[in-house]
Amino acid sequence: MTSWAYWAELVELYEYRVADVLAGRVPRGGRRALSELRDLLLGAGLEPALQRRLLESDRRYRTRRGEDGPAAVRPEGRPGGPPAPAWSAPAAGDSPETRAWEELRRLAWHADLRVRAAGRTRPLWGEPGRLGLRVLYAALENAERAARGVAEPLVVPAEHDPLVSLHDPEVARGLAGALADALLTPAGRARVQAALWAVHDAPFPRHPDEDLLAARIEAAEREPLAPGARAALAQALRAAHPAVRDPRERPAIRAAARGLLTLLAELLEDAPAPALGALPARSVLYAAHAAAALPAPDDRADDLAVHLAGGREARWRGLHLRWQPVGPHWQFQAGGELALLQPHLPPTERAWTLPTPQGPLSVSLSGDYALLRLGTGDGVDPGHLAARARAVARLLDPGGQHANLRLARAAAQHLRGGQVDAATLGPRSAERYAGASQETLLTLARKGVDALISRLARLTPVEAEAALRDCAAALGLSAQRALALHDVLHAATFTPEPLPAPSSAPSLDVPGSGAFVSVRLGKSPVTLQVRNRGLSVSRDAGGSAVAALPGQPALPLHDLLVLPLPGAQVLLVRQGSWVAAAVEPLGTPGEAVP
Repeated sequence: MTSWAYWAELVELYEYRVADVLAGRVPRGGRRALSELRDLLLGAGLEPALQRRLLESDRRYRTRRGEDGPAAVRPEGRPGGPPAPAWSAPAAGDSPETRAWEELRRLAWHADLRVRAAGRTRPLWGEPGRLGLRVLYAALENAERAARGVAEPLVVPAEHDPLVSLHDPEVARGLAGALADALLTPAGRARVQAALWAVHDAPFPRHPDEDLLAARIEAAEREPLAPGARAALAQALRAAHPAVRDPRERPAIRAAARGLLTLLAELLEDAPAPALGALPARSVLYAAHAAAALPAPDDRADDLAVHLAGGREARWRGLHLRWQPVGPHWQFQAGGELALLQPHLPPTERAWTLPTPQGPLSVSLSGDYALLRLGTGDGVDPGHLAARARAVARLLDPGGQHANLRLARAAAQHLRGGQVDAATLGPRSAERYAGASQETLLTLARKGVDALISRLARLTPVEAEAALRDCAAALGLSAQRALALHDVLHAATFTPEPLPAPSSAPSLDVPGSGAFVSVRLGKSPVTLQVRNRGLSVSRDAGGSAVAALPGQPALPLHDLLVLPLPGAQVLLVRQGSWVAAAVEPLGTPGEAVP
């Protein structure tokens, strides 16, 4: 029995047992069996169709029972403290719950803003003279001075000002973070905008000593001195005064300030509006007031707000979440990842990110309330990336004159509604791949997999398998090869790889079984032992991840990378600091090697 059929039968059994309860009968197997089956299914990573059936039956079951929250996860007070307060109508207007709701929305927006600000300011690094970064530096410094009540503004620093060091990538990245932090509050946004307009109006104000210097130089030129002595005196006078900035730089500074004001407007387009004391109904899990209480986590939602003091665990989007108080803090766990949530930290520091198999989980905190958001970076979580990497590796297998890559191209022609051009996709067509670089082949295979899974997703598995068999027959390839390619493409489309929680060890063995291992990439390089070779994964000077096998050049590790080995390939996927690796042997399963 396939995995899908197994879970389909369990969901159907749950539907039958819920129907028994709704009809007033004892469910078959008893109520304990129903509860155990329910817990099993809610914790399983079901396919979307089965998940929808499960949630619909579970909604009817909870409605019948009159539950206000997930069964087996009941609200309770802090250990050793008073019980959780009884639910009542929400307080009108301002209340701790509405204030927390508003701050959580603002903090979650700020966490996303930091990422967007880093991406949008990155092009400023390569500008001539780094003028945009210099203007941004002056504006942020002056906004901070205004917040402290300091009246004297900072002028735009010169290109090679040693006190600024904007050529350092770490300093430039810190500037993007400082911009996001300054935009967190409406008052901060107003100060940054005012500072940019001030730079625009007066790029570098006239220094008060400029008139004095001009008068002294004019007087020196009237002295009865030899021309050489007069020039030396003027040079000495200039050296004793602050350097005068080139007035021709003013238009460029004003243009940079206008560009940053436009960027600011774009970054603030989706800034959350004030909640005005309103808390949406059914919006907070374990909420203190019934009208705001979310009966159960919604797996279709992008985020989940939780009143931590009202419960201890939840299951959401395939994640088992647990938390408990530790003094004034909260210990929060998602799968095997832990974070200590500290309510006393400044708002800009009350956000944490935990790597999970479903993607990075961001947690924002306001008092006893947390907002969870499950991000997927470019839209693909690590488990799906790993499954996609296997499909890419299958296309990169050079066996049979790159038979898998030729078959994929034929399938793309067929699924677009065209005829398979067997003459141009024969073995001789693979000669073009022999001299291609690994990066070129990887790009070609990646595009092929992305195109195929988008089209195969519209077909049933039977239709997709038949299409690949027909294409293989047209190219004189075996049905086993078509079936093997279909299996990895189907997995890349629907079934994420099970990935373990990342290790923090500096070195890790990658097993020959083909299973993935995970490691967390920090500032120091990580060594992956692959078939008696040390594969190094590290960050380059710009902070980007790279991977290198001994004797080979380092290649960028964006989200997916496949490296060749004798008789095998190394599969690497990355999301943020999470790196997963596996070894895939060459050859098509079920087909004899010629």
